[in-house]
Amino acid sequence: MKRTFCAILSALILSAAAIPCAAADTAIHAQREYAGFSDVSQDSWCYEAVKLCYEAGLMNGTTDTTFSPQEPLTAAQLTMLAARLCDLRSGGTGEVPNLPDLTQSYLRFYDEEGNLLRAYTLADSPVYNAAQSDSLFISLSEMSGDPSLPETCILEVGFPDYCTLRRYTGLRVSYETVSGTMSQGLQGTGYRISDPQVAARCFFLGDTRAETLAVWQNAWWFPAAFYLSSQGLLNLSGDLIYRLDPQGQHTGEYDLLFSQSASRALAAWLIDLSAGELIARNAAVSIPDMDPDSPDTAAAVRLYQAGVLTGVDAAGNFAPDASLTRAQAAVIFARILDPGLRVTV
Repeated sequence: MKRTFCAILSALILSAAAIPCAAADTAIHAQREYAGFSDVSQDSWCYEAVKLCYEAGLMNGTTDTTFSPQEPLTAAQLTMLAARLCDLRSGGTGEVPNLPDLTQSYLRFYDEEGNLLRAYTLADSPVYNAAQSDSLFISLSEMSGDPSLPETCILEVGFPDYCTLRRYTGLRVSYETVSGTMSQGLQGTGYRISDPQVAARCFFLGDTRAETLAVWQNAWWFPAAFYLSSQGLLNLSGDLIYRLDPQGQHTGEYDLLFSQSASRALAAWLIDLSAGELIARNAAVSIPDMDPDSPDTAAAVRLYQAGVLTGVDAAGNFAPDASLTRAQAAVIFARILDPGLRVTV
């Protein structure tokens, strides 16, 4: 039972919910001086974009003196850029925080006035009774009707000294588990967390994922993916293996973890989620060469409307399966960093 709750806790921490990343759609100020790259001349079409992205702390060169503008971005590189963009748009410096100790996650329960009720680590965490399609139950007592628990509480899930916390509102309930479930026979008092995004994106990290997770923790890009997850934007257990649509359903795409180069469709999806809300300046558009039902298409449309994307031709095609070069990425990111660069059509 304890291991099952640990899985629930991991699901809460690593699940994604629709939390806006950016505080305001304003220009990002320069943080460092641009010395130039030998392969990006001042008359190059991407010069100003590369300069802006470097000055903002978003993009670096491939060496101290070269930018490699025609080199395709990898999915891992794009994930790191998305994390930096999210931090910049949230008022940070674009520096992705180091991983916390993933064995030290905690739960804390507060009342509505902010008073700490109870605190738990993974070693002493309470049991849970069941996960349903639209709610998650956290049990604090095996005795039904515990009077010390308020009607509502705030459940805080996080890691010591890490940059972000996740908070959920819970409603006190008395429960008895349903026969035939993993935890049948339990009854008591706990809190129900009703959040469709949490429930839809919960993924239980069992022994079969331990080896994979260990590989992720040693990957240079994993802190960026974890940061995006902590912001409620990326599902580590889902999006890095398979893609999920906004309702938490599999899309059948596997291109984030396994692709060597990032497709333009994947770039639109990651950039859209990390940029936060952008002011729309163009009318609704349709993109001829993209599936209208794909989450990548919805992301690309929002970026078209914001004046961040313009397509690859006069018809508005996007070439979603083509690779995204570093120069193209710099132009896209620059338009997000500086609203004055966005295109009105």
